[in-house]
Amino acid sequence: MKTMEATEQRPGGARVLDAPYVITDINAALNTLMDERGWEETDCNGITLFKTDNITSVLICMHPGSRIGENSIDGTVTLQIVEGEVELTADEEVVTLRTGQLVMLHHEVTHSLLATEETVVLLTNHVC
Repeated sequence: MKTMEATEQRPGGARVLDAPYVITDINAALNTLMDERGWEETDCNGITLFKTDNITSVLICMHPGSRIGENSIDGTVTLQIVEGEVELTADEEVVTLRTGQLVMLHHEVTHSLLATEETVVLLTNHVC
């Protein structure tokens, strides 16, 4: 079992990041993120929900106008818009994604996100 120890931002003991199965309450995780000082003081706030050698899932809250800068990942990426709206730039093409939409990006596709309103994204990276 893999755990993450508590931090100043998230006190209260270790969180399980990997086990035979990991159940996550998305609403509880969102409440935690939006109650933290980081949400008030920065453009976005995130929490790792699941992490192994091959897969990582992160829940990210973004304020309007916040950006996740251009990057490419050595693996497949899925972005699910839980709430809100973002502009995804992928290989220089801009696409608007809204609540309930999901996009999959192949290995090493250069991408970035710009929140056009308060947005929650579930990002999952599947390493090659």
